[in-house]
Amino acid sequence: MDLAIIVIISNTILVLGTFIATLYRIKIERDQIRTVKLDVKAKECLTELRKYVKSERTSLIEMDKEELKSFIEYLEKIGKNYH
Repeated sequence: MDLAIIVIISNTILVLGTFIATLYRIKIERDQIRTVKLDVKAKECLTELRKYVKSERTSLIEMDKEELKSFIEYLEKIGKNYH
């Protein structure tokens, strides 16, 4: 084989490897951005929940067991909608 052909083939393989690595890096960065967005939504949700619990503390304490159970189930349904 001629030296020029070996150089062309090795450069082609190197460029292909770099291209595949770049695509994989883009995928990882996209997943990171998605995770950060979900984290922000979760923090906002927790902040709102804390505000609600703080303002309605006495009402929550006075709830009977069934009311509290249905309220917790409601919160679980809300949490599932964010995912």
